[in-house]
Amino acid sequence: MPTPCEDGRMNEPTPNEVAQAAVDALLQVLAQSARDFRTFHDVLAHARLAPLPPFPRATVLLTRRIVDRLTTVDRELEEVLLALGLERPQSRPPHETS
Repeated sequence: MPTPCEDGRMNEPTPNEVAQAAVDALLQVLAQSARDFRTFHDVLAHARLAPLPPFPRATVLLTRRIVDRLTTVDRELEEVLLALGLERPQSRPPHETS
């Protein structure tokens, strides 16, 4: 977003400012998504303890689409890390959920 300079004209953001704003926005979305995914994970894991009602085929297909989309998001996040010159963090083993 342009900022006013001393003579009243607007300065365009620098490429660094644009990149920083994009990273900040991504961090905010990732933090909220992490909370949402954790809540959804906990609810779904708890539901596995109870007998499940009939699972419609459309829901099975929906779960496959979700997995495909999350896999795509994972790859794209890795591309962002590489563009920032960062390495992908090592995944935690499945038993570590905190």
